[in-house]
Amino acid sequence: MTHDILMPSAWITPALIQDSPQGGGGLIGPGASGNAATTQQQTLPADGTATGQTNGRQGGMDVMFMILVLFGGMLLITMFSGRKDKKRRKDMLSSLAKKDKIRSAGGIIGTIIEMKDDEVLIETDRASHTRLWLAKGSIASVIKHAKSADTPEEETNTAGA
Repeated sequence: MTHDILMPSAWITPALIQDSPQGGGGLIGPGASGNAATTQQQTLPADGTATGQTNGRQGGMDVMFMILVLFGGMLLITMFSGRKDKKRRKDMLSSLAKKDKIRSAGGIIGTIIEMKDDEVLIETDRASHTRLWLAKGSIASVIKHAKSADTPEEETNTAGA
């Protein structure tokens, strides 16, 4: 007793029908009546591709192009956000002055006592006069800017708000 396996003709592509060893009938199953090529009733254009079907290579290129566009977009976003952070950090380091209260990358909090080109002397404890030399690049943030003598107090209050 043999069981016939019938598959809908929509699942069979013209390329599979032409390549089958039995002239197209082998994919439908044993004992199936008729030739699959005659039951599908499809006409092919002059270039040999079925209408409504995309070339598999073109579909892969579209996906690859979209991946490249998304990767490029993420790269640009990362690059521009990095520039903004670098500019903000550069402005912060250039605006350092004596008596600014700072926090280092290691978490040390102190007040700037003396500054050189690339080093800063901070005082961490006034009672014991504990002072440390830090590299300017290790300053993570300015906690409180010192009030300068030439700017009135009203201007510094409105600038912070």
